[in-house]
Amino acid sequence: MFLGIVQAALYRNLNGVSGLAGWQWLFIISGIMTIFWGLVGLVIIPDSPAITRALWLSESERELCRLRMSDSGVKTSRIIPFKTLVQKMKLLILSPLSYLFLAAYLQFAWSQRANAYFLLFLKGLQNADGTPRYSVYTVNLIPLGGYAISIVCNIGLNALSDWKAWRWQVSVGAATLQLIATSVLSGWPDSWKTIMAFYFLTFATAAWGYALLAWLAEILRKEPEVRSILVAVAVTLVYAGHASIPLRAWRVSDSPRYPVGFPLAAAFSVGSIVAIMGMWFYVRKYPDIVAWGLDPEGAQVHGEEEIMPRDDDQKTPVERSSRV
Repeated sequence: MFLGIVQAALYRNLNGVSGLAGWQWLFIISGIMTIFWGLVGLVIIPDSPAITRALWLSESERELCRLRMSDSGVKTSRIIPFKTLVQKMKLLILSPLSYLFLAAYLQFAWSQRANAYFLLFLKGLQNADGTPRYSVYTVNLIPLGGYAISIVCNIGLNALSDWKAWRWQVSVGAATLQLIATSVLSGWPDSWKTIMAFYFLTFATAAWGYALLAWLAEILRKEPEVRSILVAVAVTLVYAGHASIPLRAWRVSDSPRYPVGFPLAAAFSVGSIVAIMGMWFYVRKYPDIVAWGLDPEGAQVHGEEEIMPRDDDQKTPVERSSRV
């Protein structure tokens, strides 16, 4: 959203300055921002409570973080031997849950590309006399409404997800909304206002993936390494898809109707819903995964917490809360 504002401002104020076009200035400013926030992230992101090196957390605050994670039954990431990492990788590869999650998350991310070409649609809109309906400046500002919708829906739906513990329900609900929007766009209505409305609707579905990640963290609460590896693999494959899928599905020559892209986005929505329900059935069939992780026998024998127990750690979570 912020980048859209910057893009509009750069086009109006820096286009032609020092012989550079507005879009060239956008690359320069975006690069500076990316490097800056990447460096800031090294300092402000605390990492796992067990191994955090955050300068702004005191030792007592770190201990409090570890205690809260222990109270909630979640095992946090820590430094592990290479042999253990190999064992975790083996568990990940052999577990159907890994592939169900990847199928659900990847299709979510690839379906979300449906609104990435909103700008091209807006740029191509014309008045009856053939003149552009919107100026370049306005074209850059209109999608900000979509990002505002995304922020509101993300906060609202994920708050509901936390409040009611509706993880898969929120994911499936948002995916269904995406299916409706992309199905309408696949048919490409005659009214440009209708098309714009359903383009905006696709921005309301991003909570789909975040609720799915939260659900994975709950299912694999005893497998921090598997969680990390799965998310890393998912992100890598997402960007591999973002680099390759548009070459056929979202070609510029197919703009603005995208006869392959929108139906594919709708199909990804259906595929993700199927995979999410597959995760639900699998966890219901093997509920011990939540309690013991992917290796129940090993967890029962070696299930040691990374936090050393103290005398007052024998208290119940309710009793402990008086210290917090």
